[in-house]
Amino acid sequence: MKRFSFLLFSLSFPLGLFSLEKQPWFSDVYEFHLLSSYTYSEFNQVDKETKPNTSSRDHLVDFGIETSPSAQWSIDGELSFVDTTRQAFSFQSSAVQARYLWLDDIVGDFLSLTTGVSMRLTSRRSLRDISCLYHGTGEFTLHTSFGKELDHGRFSRYRLWGFGLVGFSTSGSPWFRGVGSVEGNHYDLHKWALFLEGGHGYGKKMVVDPNHFFGYGKIRYKFLDLGVRYGYKIGVMGTVRFEYTRRLLAGAYPKNVNFFTASYLLPFSF
Repeated sequence: MKRFSFLLFSLSFPLGLFSLEKQPWFSDVYEFHLLSSYTYSEFNQVDKETKPNTSSRDHLVDFGIETSPSAQWSIDGELSFVDTTRQAFSFQSSAVQARYLWLDDIVGDFLSLTTGVSMRLTSRRSLRDISCLYHGTGEFTLHTSFGKELDHGRFSRYRLWGFGLVGFSTSGSPWFRGVGSVEGNHYDLHKWALFLEGGHGYGKKMVVDPNHFFGYGKIRYKFLDLGVRYGYKIGVMGTVRFEYTRRLLAGAYPKNVNFFTASYLLPFSF
């Protein structure tokens, strides 16, 4: 019953953001993007764990908003809740982000280029949960993204883009994360993406102790995920998207993880 109530809660809120935006393209000025996302994930083992065969069945829901107050600036925020094997439904984290657009290939530059900063607060309860992939109660990141849009005929567009960040937290060592993606948009109805995401933390601990865990900031971890996403635009009602991600590589991190995500994007303006 508790899991069922959590799922109903996640589906009842159409306003959210599954993560802070990474792509180097902004929405139109004064346009808002609202996106809700529900993710189910599962794994049976954490690499280099002191307690063998730690498993988890996790539910995550995110809410947020993104807008562009000018052609060069984008601001977005995120609020997430989680329900895992180790904790019942509760607040996980919140974050805000600001980005600046230096180059825009849509208006004639060779490519699009952004830089930005983000700040995140994570609950202590979630920080002690190995399913919650954060580093400290407070996090700060510097990041950049770049990409190119290519037209193919009258009704198809493709985008190639990359993203990278360096992060710091209130405890532990810095970390790096990167994303590479190729996307397609056909007739402004069918939208797909294939992406690769990886990260590396530079903590001093080489093993993961689930019974004495205080976030990934103190652990020397690494991971590599491969994902695919499909979206369908329902006219002015927005876009429904479905995504599957598989963890290919993990070091001192949850391994062989499967992520299943459903999200709903609603753009609007006044």
